[in-house]
Amino acid sequence: MNNGSVARQETATVGAEATPEMARVVAAAARRVYEAWPASSTDQRREILAEVCTPDVEYVNPLKRARGIQEFAETISELAGALPGHLPVRTSGVDAHHDWVRYEWALRDRSGQAVLGGIEIVRFTPEARLASIVSFFGQPPRITYTYQV
Repeated sequence: MNNGSVARQETATVGAEATPEMARVVAAAARRVYEAWPASSTDQRREILAEVCTPDVEYVNPLKRARGIQEFAETISELAGALPGHLPVRTSGVDAHHDWVRYEWALRDRSGQAVLGGIEIVRFTPEARLASIVSFFGQPPRITYTYQV
């Protein structure tokens, strides 16, 4: 058995009005949001979110909507409480253009297995603060075709 090491390679696709540096900074801010999940209190989550989000940040997923850092922190507390030991991680590079990025994510259980995944679309400010996070669960529904003879 090989006892080699594994290194994570961050990648980004950058389009109009975005730069590789901005994509890197926004990806780091998104990672910081995920670091709020294991925090021990809503107050700690709020402090973490205040580092990287605008005061009026909006977070939306198929189950919840939060406006402002306090509501966002409360939403994370609620979700983390309902799913103890589960942590979100970004599973793709970022795709950035203008003031938007998108990336894939997964929610992993204590054993590291992905139990849910999806995509997040994030709008950010010129200062790389997160202004809006829209999270989708799973893959989009596929189009099916029916043929008749």
